[in-house]
Amino acid sequence: MQIIDKYGYLESALDYIERNIVSGRGLQKIAKKTGIKEDFLKSLSLSLKGLSEGKFFTLVSESLEDKHSSLSGSVAEVSSVDISIEEGDKKNIYVLVVVSFDIAYDGESGDSVNMDIKIFSKNNIKIDL
Repeated sequence: MQIIDKYGYLESALDYIERNIVSGRGLQKIAKKTGIKEDFLKSLSLSLKGLSEGKFFTLVSESLEDKHSSLSGSVAEVSSVDISIEEGDKKNIYVLVVVSFDIAYDGESGDSVNMDIKIFSKNNIKIDL
């Protein structure tokens, strides 16, 4: 399934992760906003180093195909993206990217889909539809 990010929403979210979390430049500010200890954010930052944009898009595309068939001519257009840092069990923190897609088949609009992408590390990405 082809992903269309016409307005660059998903690209901007990935840039934010790279610029503010992976690089470590925005961790103090993020710690204040989220209430998550800076040490945990530093650990998250280290685990995200080397996050592959290509791998990320492949996982998203494959998840959409699994759920919404891979009919030829089907596309998923990004309509909105929200990003946050969440704290799970046992101080396990992750980046949550919520993406809304409009699915179209052969040029005709179809479903709207929300996808929760939990990024725990560069090799541990969970996707829920």
